[in-house]
Amino acid sequence: MSNSKSITAVVVTYNRLKMLQECIPALLTQSQQLNKLVVVNNHSNDGTEEYLMDIDDKRLLVFNLDDNLGGAGGFEFGIKQAVEHTDSDYIWFMDDDTIPTENASTNLLIAAHKLNDEFGFLCSNVRWTDGSSTNIPKVHDKWPEKVLYNLIRVTEATFVSVMVKRESIIEFGLPGADFVIWGDDTEYTVRLSQKSASYFVEDSIVQHKTVNNLANDTLEEIAVNRINRYYYMYRNLIYITRKYQGSVKMWKRVLGNAKDYFKVLFKAHDNRFKRSNAILKGTLSGLIFHPSIKFPKV
Repeated sequence: MSNSKSITAVVVTYNRLKMLQECIPALLTQSQQLNKLVVVNNHSNDGTEEYLMDIDDKRLLVFNLDDNLGGAGGFEFGIKQAVEHTDSDYIWFMDDDTIPTENASTNLLIAAHKLNDEFGFLCSNVRWTDGSSTNIPKVHDKWPEKVLYNLIRVTEATFVSVMVKRESIIEFGLPGADFVIWGDDTEYTVRLSQKSASYFVEDSIVQHKTVNNLANDTLEEIAVNRINRYYYMYRNLIYITRKYQGSVKMWKRVLGNAKDYFKVLFKAHDNRFKRSNAILKGTLSGLIFHPSIKFPKV
């Protein structure tokens, strides 16, 4: 496909060299050639820096960080660099374990054209390694309005293949580093979809090569070293509900979190107090959480 619109992709990586070695080639061989590819190396120590140095492609912009900024900080930094160091019309961002199919970017551009560039964000059709759905976006009440174009209206999505207009980033700001992990993507896509209708693009297919299908993860069974992530999830979702949906829905979420607390406390297979305390502390923190929103300098 030949298109006058240009795309810069952003990938945030940390110690997943094998995944990055699949992600980068898949991006550099898209049927719709990328303008630039920004890679944020979040202080990896597994040979990632050396691998990136050996890639001979002028489109590649590598930022090797001295500290790990976390997932949210990495995306805030990377998207900022993409806007400030390129003139691309769209910024397309994803995790390092996202493997886009050859036409993933082409079909995002086709969708943007069908919508006359009137959208908040576009997200891809994400599949796990066995072909099952994962990273499923939240569907809008008016989801069928563009279904004849293979577009489904959504309100939020994860950062596993999301495309945003450059001008929207300049106007509405960057994802928030203060979210740390699990929620920065939700807040950012909600922020954008409240300004303009946003869509799931059925024909833009990517694979998310996680160890497990995240759609099946629960705090009751998640590995102990990932429990702290749920603190951020519960904190961030309380904040997002408070900011974008109002106090009534926020308190409904608090009650829902209380149910989760007791469910985990009595049913988790191990570390019951550690697991349930992640919910309690996250919920309380969310009531007073005030993340800062930054803007690129253009």
